[in-house]
Amino acid sequence: MKHRHALAALSLIVALGAAAVAQRTITLPTSWRIDAPDGPAAIVGTMPQGIALSPDGTQLAVVDAGVNAPDIRILDASTLQTVKRLDVKDAFGAPVWSDATHVVVAGAGLDGVLVADAATGSVSVTSTGAKWPVAVALSRDRAHIAIANDGDGTITLADFPALAQRQNIAVGAHPGPLAFSADGSTVYVTLHPDRTLVAIDVATHNRRTLDVGLHPSALALSPDGATLAVAAADDDRVTLVDTRSLSVRSGIDVGLDAGRTSGSGASPNALAFSEDGATLYASLGAENAVAVMNTTSVLARIPVGWYPDGLALSSHGTLFVSDGKGEHSQPNPEFNPFGRRSPGYVGATRYGSVRAVDLAAVRRDDQASTQAVIANAAPQWSAPNAGQTIIRPNGPIKHVIYVIKENRSYDQVLGDIPGANGDPKLTAFGERITPNQHAIARRFGIFDNAYANSQVSADGHNWTDEAFANDYVERNWPPNYGGRRALYDFQDTQGAPVPHNGFLWDAAARAGISFRDYGEDIEFPDVNPTTGTAHDPTLAGHFNPRYVTFNLTIPDQARFTHWAADFADFVHNGDLPALEIVYLPSDHTAGTRPGARTPFAYVAENDYVFGQLVDAVSHSPFWKDTVIFSVEDDAQNGPDHVDAQRTTFYVASPYARGGVTSVHYTQAGVLHTIELLLGLKPLSIYDATAEPMYAAFSNTPDLSPFRALPPNIDTNAKNTADSYGAAMSAKLDFSHADAADPRVLTNILEHLPQPAR
Repeated sequence: MKHRHALAALSLIVALGAAAVAQRTITLPTSWRIDAPDGPAAIVGTMPQGIALSPDGTQLAVVDAGVNAPDIRILDASTLQTVKRLDVKDAFGAPVWSDATHVVVAGAGLDGVLVADAATGSVSVTSTGAKWPVAVALSRDRAHIAIANDGDGTITLADFPALAQRQNIAVGAHPGPLAFSADGSTVYVTLHPDRTLVAIDVATHNRRTLDVGLHPSALALSPDGATLAVAAADDDRVTLVDTRSLSVRSGIDVGLDAGRTSGSGASPNALAFSEDGATLYASLGAENAVAVMNTTSVLARIPVGWYPDGLALSSHGTLFVSDGKGEHSQPNPEFNPFGRRSPGYVGATRYGSVRAVDLAAVRRDDQASTQAVIANAAPQWSAPNAGQTIIRPNGPIKHVIYVIKENRSYDQVLGDIPGANGDPKLTAFGERITPNQHAIARRFGIFDNAYANSQVSADGHNWTDEAFANDYVERNWPPNYGGRRALYDFQDTQGAPVPHNGFLWDAAARAGISFRDYGEDIEFPDVNPTTGTAHDPTLAGHFNPRYVTFNLTIPDQARFTHWAADFADFVHNGDLPALEIVYLPSDHTAGTRPGARTPFAYVAENDYVFGQLVDAVSHSPFWKDTVIFSVEDDAQNGPDHVDAQRTTFYVASPYARGGVTSVHYTQAGVLHTIELLLGLKPLSIYDATAEPMYAAFSNTPDLSPFRALPPNIDTNAKNTADSYGAAMSAKLDFSHADAADPRVLTNILEHLPQPAR
């Protein structure tokens, strides 16, 4: 009942639009912490994409563009109470005030520009003739508008407000935020996939380009117009550009660098200059902080909410911050994605927030503010001495097999295990369906406080492969999962989604260790898959081209056949790679699509294949120096009484300690453990700071093998036209993970009776 009361309170806050948040420290599923503010905070919609202050400083405009229906909110700047909530069919990016009452917003899937009247609540839409606008900018005289169009790689230049004289200019893939020069003669636009700032002459359309750092994500023009600040999201750098010469004047590194609390992954994603231009503020989305800078360095850091992504600065010293993921995470034990009073689906309950920060208070003790950011980013753990743990380079573990599966929560699978923190009432795929996962957990370790850093598969495979999801992924997956953005490019191994340090296999290549990939981020373009390809050149020659990636017409047993053939060769030759990455996606299920296997058949087969893999390794000469890790890419398709991001972790190794371990582990912590075992450098600040799985291992091995348990149900059982949700499932897209609406799929799974004995 405690969680129900908390969720009811959250629902009340959402309904009211604002409320004071009690001052407390909250641990997120990522193991990082946030501090609730001294001042007011407003709870808004899902994934607010930006914030803007009205010219008179009395109102704030916020664009909510997440999984839930989008809206434009008008808040009272003094109280953060919602004055108006304007429902729109689509919207994206940061808003811009054109005058005291009108707000201009990119229309995304509407292929146009929205103009909202904050006084009357009316919203007009003007088509631009371009595809999927994501950002708008107005000239300082408000006579011209520039629009970035993600869908077709163009920008639109037009007069404003009529938009009668429109010109669409091709600039390149995924244009992002824009800015006009002070005199309106030049438009600057960022290109997300690379390092490019494009400067376009408004009159002639001539263009110049400049390297401003990896994946530029935000722009801000200084009050005097002489300096353009560019946030290079994946270089953790703010680049200052001289607008007269279009040259880089300087760069400011904004990532944390404090001993262990260091590494790539700040994600600067919004910028704001002070009125005098002497101070620049940058929201650091992935570090839950705002950096305060002069023209050369970071002066201080301000702790804010979960994933800040928008800034607005008042003339009297208040900094307003929009937080894309809000103030905390929560459980979802009454998972009914379509129930109005249910906590529901993880993407639909990550409500954002708006905070008001008193900058004078920060200046009075800026060092304390900075230390708070560092403390919140550094989970409290200490490393044992090298001789006290097997988690170390050149230790007894020489080989790591890393298994990635799809979308299950802890309670949904292991909630029925006695003695651990599970709720059997929420268990759909319990021991009868997953005997091997239960046996592996009982023998090698039960991890009942383990979490996905991710919310869904779009960011989940980034977290499992990179220990990070960059700003492009974080901003764009929510509207995709809300059914408003068709493009699913979040697992691409090239371009905009790829962060600074790349993938786990890149770390292996840099360290010079052997590795092999089975299905993770491999493409099979044929309808009848035969041969896969890898876009990432690092994977060339390091993957099994017959091992099929996500394809629910291919059973995991067929995938296992290819893995097992390779493994037999490795045993024969004595050359098992130091790292294997193995994708087993069948526990995703195809709902109750008629003719497809039942969800229970999919999950039971996935369980058996995982058991067979552990069985094969444990009966081989490599068992003595191998560890198998298994994680879900996310927990989105199941209920959990602790947190919607709590999921299943498995370890299988002679050195596994066994028993129940309730240490707060994360996906990034699994990667950190792998890196320590194999001598790899961390991929991001998240794995660098995440607690390794020290408590999961003993120094004394138990070399007895594991024997896979046969399925208890028919793993070839098929759905019929009479199955619950069969008609809905028949309409769902299962071409890639989460192409089907996860809310619909989960609703189907939650209504299925257990299979007959």
